[in-house]
Amino acid sequence: MTTRSARRRALHRIGVLALSSLSGAAVGLVGSATHQSLPPVGIALALVTTALLLSGLRAWGDDRGPAVAGAFGLGSVALALATPGAGGSVLIPGNPLGYGWTLGIVLIALVVLAWPRIQRTHRRPAGSIEPTAPDQKDPSAP
Repeated sequence: MTTRSARRRALHRIGVLALSSLSGAAVGLVGSATHQSLPPVGIALALVTTALLLSGLRAWGDDRGPAVAGAFGLGSVALALATPGAGGSVLIPGNPLGYGWTLGIVLIALVVLAWPRIQRTHRRPAGSIEPTAPDQKDPSAP
């Protein structure tokens, strides 16, 4: 492995984690602003969006890194918006919907991050003449 390819992979990894964290922060901001609207529907949509983002990041990455970064961005924005500001106002109040939003983020993140990785086997489509894996040779080939 050359230093250039290692550096490129490290920059790619940093970029993926930064974008995952920013997407988590965006969902956290929108969810924190809208979870109080239309009481049962607003929090449900915010939590479903959170679950979709984190499970998508978990399925997309080869490891848990992008999902951890997304959960960190989401949780840090929700924490900042639940903390009283200079004027004493908060965006996430201490009512049942506010507690449901903050605890829902934590529970969804724990479930998504603790879920085991399912190994996918490479299957060839029916009628395909390709070998089952790219590195295997056909035994009947010369």
